[in-house]
Amino acid sequence: MIPIITAENLVRHYQMGDVTVKALRGVDFFINKGEMVAILGPSGSGKSTLMHLIGCLDTPTDGNLKIDGEDVSSFNEKKLAGIRNRKIGFIFQQFNLLPRLNVLENVMTPLMYARIPVKDRKVRAEEAIERVGLSDRITHRPYELSGGQKQRVAIARALVTEPTLILADEPTGSLDSETGHSILTLFKELHDEGNTIIMVTHDPEIGSMCRRKIHLFDGRIVAA
Repeated sequence: MIPIITAENLVRHYQMGDVTVKALRGVDFFINKGEMVAILGPSGSGKSTLMHLIGCLDTPTDGNLKIDGEDVSSFNEKKLAGIRNRKIGFIFQQFNLLPRLNVLENVMTPLMYARIPVKDRKVRAEEAIERVGLSDRITHRPYELSGGQKQRVAIARALVTEPTLILADEPTGSLDSETGHSILTLFKELHDEGNTIIMVTHDPEIGSMCRRKIHLFDGRIVAA
């Protein structure tokens, strides 16, 4: 089996004035298709940096990173954008919904960037919205939704392109505990359907539901 993600001696340094911040100090790991993995660590551990690399929002200072067999380590922004659009579904803590668009329009947005034919966008978006249980809110705008409903829209938007992997950044961080639990239940269902899911978090509840955990501390993997 070829892993969805392979990282070899992954390094990321940032220059802040005269100071070099060593956010990642040489990490090695792999993630296989169909896994649900939690990337855990305290603030400053490097987990956000690692998320940006996996999400093709940044490139490493050194080392190799392969996503679905493609070495993206030295990709330019155009190539990174292509990988993001084709292979990665993002779910963010703050939802990142477009306030002037309704639920259907928000979920359709990635399909426009993926150049899916117009006639297919609505059908695929409606299917994704139904999957997360929001068909009765399809014409609502974000301000008319609860926090849990907004996160479900974000999940539908991530699913609509049928990505290789789903990357979630603190997906319950803006939700109360009961709503957060319902969102985690939805993630479990999506994983049971065969989706590859990576959740970046400091929440131990998320960690407890993932069979595999990658623990970061000071830019290094201390347990995996």
